[in-house]
Order: sequence, then structure tokens, then C-alpha cells
Amino acid sequence: MFVLTPAIRDFVLVLDPVALDALATQNSGGVIRLIHALRLLPTPITVSLVLPTYLANPAQISSARRIGQVAPLTDESDVPPLKLSRQMLGRYRGRIERGAEDGGRGLRLLALGHHLKADGVVTAIPSLVEAKYPLSHHHAVRIIRPKDVADFVEVCARGHLTFCRAMPRPTFLPPDIFYSFADPKARRLWEWFNKMVPRLSDKTLAEMLRSALLNRYAFILYARDMVRFADLQKQHYSRRGRRGQFRFVLNYHLTTFYVQIWGMLDALAGIANRKLALGLDSRKCYLNRDDFVDALAAQKPALVQFIKTYRTKWVNVIGDVRHPVAHSALLLQTDLVVDTEESKKGDAEVAEIIRAEERGFLDVIPPEFSRTMEALLIDQWRDKKRKIQSDDVIYAENPTGGGYFRGPVVSLDFDLEMLNAFVDAFLFACFG
Repeated sequence: MFVLTPAIRDFVLVLDPVALDALATQNSGGVIRLIHALRLLPTPITVSLVLPTYLANPAQISSARRIGQVAPLTDESDVPPLKLSRQMLGRYRGRIERGAEDGGRGLRLLALGHHLKADGVVTAIPSLVEAKYPLSHHHAVRIIRPKDVADFVEVCARGHLTFCRAMPRPTFLPPDIFYSFADPKARRLWEWFNKMVPRLSDKTLAEMLRSALLNRYAFILYARDMVRFADLQKQHYSRRGRRGQFRFVLNYHLTTFYVQIWGMLDALAGIANRKLALGLDSRKCYLNRDDFVDALAAQKPALVQFIKTYRTKWVNVIGDVRHPVAHSALLLQTDLVVDTEESKKGDAEVAEIIRAEERGFLDVIPPEFSRTMEALLIDQWRDKKRKIQSDDVIYAENPTGGGYFRGPVVSLDFDLEMLNAFVDAFLFACFG
């Protein structure tokens, strides 16, 4: 039966008392001010900071009062203890359970986050930070380092088309200019472009730089934020038993992210071809072509060495994802699952269950569609009974044979950092 799935505007973070000071001083207090400003919007976006005062000392409780945006939780009696999954690797589970680094505070924070179905637990406890992926997988608990809270809050807002940044004084700008001013890397590229363009006599080259550095790069940053937002929404509903919500939105922006990154790599190759007069056909000048690398080697051997170093480690991986998107089939994020005894039930047995569970819904379906709808409901029921190994997977085929799994959301910021390295390398090599 169809259930409305709105994008949530209310988010909850459990705050480790030890992380309180780091959060309060981040960006000179800009994170706390942004949280307050978002609450004052005509349609508020609420990020609630829950502080378990039973884990805090008097100085930390006093700091929380001064901040003013923190909701104290004084009673732990309603919070059931969390038993960590035996499927977690022992090197992660053992450190958390022993509590050697934190006197057991970490496990109690996890229990509270799990109990509240919170959108994140803010902490710098090493055993939790290092186990953030297993904790997300086995217990649906998101670990957020204090220094990453600003990004979390900004993504919550940008997903609702409120483009802001947690500066000392929170910044709100229209999307057309937001990234060029508010994102540190985009701003440096914008400033570099405006200094460089007056010195360029080649107007075509100037336009190529504008397209890549001012337009395409902003689209990449926006796609990244929207993937993060959709993943946040997906996880929110997953913790409440509604798997797969917002995956359509996530996959749309994830596909855009990969296509735009590959386009940026080719744009950099085109800029190098024109600036260095390599003489290659502009319609066939691509980063992963050997004739481009060979032509570049005579003038910029260091850049060629950089390209070759990361071609197999990263460029080819992006190509493995982007190429089918552009030419054959979309590679969409999905769940990696294994069958359980329930999911192995036969169609007839599952159909009986479905007819009992969905009688009201099936009764209003036109008879000509009932068999098709029942088959769909059987597939959905069976899929819900399978055990999830990972909820962040794409399967990419290697052109030379075989394939591999990749976690696209987990890899998102790594991909962006690698792209930044390529942008810097090309601009330095071509323009000094």
C-alpha cells in the first residue's frame, strides 16, 4: 500500500558531552548559530542536540546551558542497553565493549542513539570513529565527528534548497552564486579564474575555464550534497523499518555526480590540449586516451606521471561507473542481500500471507491488474525478509573482465578529493 514519504525537516543528534566544547567553538560558534537560524525559517529545519547529562560533568553541563541549543536528557533508565552484533569484527566490537578509551561512555552513547533512532551520534571517541561503517551497517547508528557537524547541518538545509554555510555569521545565498562564495575550494577556483582571465588573449580557452571551474564544479558540489541528503533521508526511514526510501533521489544525483566528474576530467584534458597546443582533435581529446598522454609527455612529464599513477587507482574506477551510465545501463545503488528461511518461501505460501496482510489494498485494485500487483507484492515481501549485507553497493564491471563492488556514498568525498587533486595538478602544470 502506498505510504507518503516526505523529506524530513527534523533531525536529532546525540551529543557526547566531551565533544561539546569542540562543537561550540567550531567556526567561532557558527554551527550553533546556523542551527538557531534554521529553526527561525518560515518552514523550520530543526537539528536537535540531545545531551545525556548523566554522562556529563558539572563543567560540561554548564557549557551546555551557555550554548542554549542543547536539550538535556537526565534519565537513562528508559534506555535499554545495546548489545553489539556478533557479526561485527572483534577488533571493533572488543574496544567498544571494553570501554578502555572512554570508561564505557561510548557504548552508552550508542545505546541512546539507537533508542532514539537518532540521525547521528556526535563523538570523537576513537573506537567509535574507527568503527563508524560497521556501526552504521549493523546498528544503523551514524557516527559524526565534531568537525563534521557543520557539514551535516549544511546538508540538512541544502537538501531543502536552503543554501547556507556555518560561517562565524551563518551565510545564506542564492544557489547560482552559493558554491563560488561559500565552498572553500570553489571560492579559490573562482578567485584564480578572475585573476587569470584578464591575462588570457585566447577567449575560447577562457570560456573553457569558466565552464569547468565555475559551472561544472558547482554542479559536482551540488550533486554531492544531494547524495548526502538523500542518504540521510534513506537512513532515517530505514531505522524505522522502511527500507529503500529516497533511493530514487539518491541514484539520480549519484549518476549526475559521476557523469560530471568524468566530464571535468575530460574538460581538463581539453584545456591542456588548447593551452599547450598539443594539436589533438578537440572532439577526441580525453584523459584516458593514450594519444593524449603521449602528446602531453613531451611538455609536462610530471603531470603525465601523476595521471599514470592514479589512472588505475581512481580514474579507471570512475570510468567503470560512468561508461555504462552514458552508453548502456545505469549502475544504481542497491542493497547487497542474502536469502533467509522466510525469503525462500514459495510463491503460493507468500501469496497467502500477502492476501491476508494487504486485503484492503488488493480489493480496490481493478481485476485486470490484480495478478500483476500481487506478483509485485510477493517480490517486495520476499525482499524485506532477506538479510542485508550492505545498503550501499554498486557492481561495476571491469573492461578487462570480472567486476567488483563499490560503496558509492562511502566513496563520495574520496572521489571529490581525488578530483580536486586533478584540478590542481592540471592548472599548475598548464598555467604555473
